Amino acid sequence: MRNNNRFGWILVGVLIGAVASTTLRGVATAQEQTSRRLLILRTASPGDGVAAYFIKDTATGACWLSVRTRDDMGGSLAPAPPVSCQQ
Repeated sequence: MRNNNRFGWILVGVLIGAVASTTLRGVATAQEQTSRRLLILRTASPGDGVAAYFIKDTATGACWLSVRTRDDMGGSLAPAPPVSCQQ
């Protein structure tokens, strides 16, 4: 008797799953191509193997000045006015 009761509940669960899977369908949507969040704008090199870049965050509109040495060991990052990152 207990086995019949268990078999009945399993059958009910399978039927509910079959009905739910036919009525509820996941729809796949094509993801839009994401744009770059950080844009790096090169500026004139101040000399002595130092390179300066303006970095713009397109999501927040923030702008930074990055100065890197030739050996890429030393560098600094400082906030810059938003006008500096306009092209």
